[in-house]
Amino acid sequence: MTGSSGGASAGFGSITASNTALLDAVRSALTTRGAETSIPIGLIGCGWIAGLQLDAYRRLGLNVVALADRHPERARLHAETYYPDAAIYSDLDEFLLHPGLRVVDVATHVDGRPGTVLACIRAGKNVLSQKPFVEDLAAGAALARAADEAGVLLAVNQNGRWAPHFAAMLALVSAGVIGRVVSADFQVAWPHDLVVADKPTFASMDDLILFDFGAHWFDLLGRLAPPGPLEVWAVTAKRPGQAIEAPAQANAIVTGAGFVASVGFRAAERFAETGGYRVSGTLGVITQLGASLGGRSVTVETGDGTATIETSDDWFAHGLAGAMLALLSSVGVGGVPAHSAESALRGLELCFAALESARTGNAVASGAAMGRHG
Repeated sequence: MTGSSGGASAGFGSITASNTALLDAVRSALTTRGAETSIPIGLIGCGWIAGLQLDAYRRLGLNVVALADRHPERARLHAETYYPDAAIYSDLDEFLLHPGLRVVDVATHVDGRPGTVLACIRAGKNVLSQKPFVEDLAAGAALARAADEAGVLLAVNQNGRWAPHFAAMLALVSAGVIGRVVSADFQVAWPHDLVVADKPTFASMDDLILFDFGAHWFDLLGRLAPPGPLEVWAVTAKRPGQAIEAPAQANAIVTGAGFVASVGFRAAERFAETGGYRVSGTLGVITQLGASLGGRSVTVETGDGTATIETSDDWFAHGLAGAMLALLSSVGVGGVPAHSAESALRGLELCFAALESARTGNAVASGAAMGRHG
């Protein structure tokens, strides 16, 4: 049986299922709520990632009214390309005084980002912070408290949650379609070293794969793992011919009560780029295989049969837009956004534990490593 997912804007296409009951269950799981797209948005930090974000926002007709960067020519270039009518600022305080501004997308680098996020919160703005959220768990918790005290929303741009192949899986898990998750295995092989070789900030990160890139996968594992203590073991390695200095290969294993997960990164591959996952539950399994950043379908198999969901393979268009739309929805109608600051901290606990494990060669309990550097 075939039906529409009703989630075209989220990157979901038609659903093919072996029976009506499963078709209805999958369609219900993929239902998304709308957002108020006229809310005024400003963006700080007009680098490489900001261009991808602004392109995604423009496609959806989001209302970006102001851009800020300490190098105003960067903001001006992005404005000319994506939002010609946006005001340009080089001073943060002046930017935050822009008339009607309600949401600020903070797309600066992680080392200086917490201070900018805090300034936006104190100015009464709702904030979407770039990922990885923070380099220190205490700093992240403090920002979450500051937002609560100021009465504003603070969300984290964990855009992987809205990449269609991941979004479909998370929606099915959240709806209970496969029961309790007992294992999750992810793998990705792609030439990330070539992508960042001409971007010094990224190319110089010694923890590029496990931290900056891997944060997406640790965030997913934080959503999939059961409540309670978790333990992480990780290793990294260089490979001949890689174009950056940082280790371009990594593996991590996460264990908990009745749960085991793995993620394998091969970030300097030259052939057969691939990515995929298998998420198993007590009632079924979800599988996907495609390119490194997505694929054209996700399959779920349960005792009721099998269903296949068509998905877009454009992570950036849907992932970056989805993170902003989810915040705008909460700003418009109320409620805590799914990607709240608090929700991002569990994935960071796993990420920091993986970094510590790779440094020491020991398994590390989630939460034992309080920051990026231990």
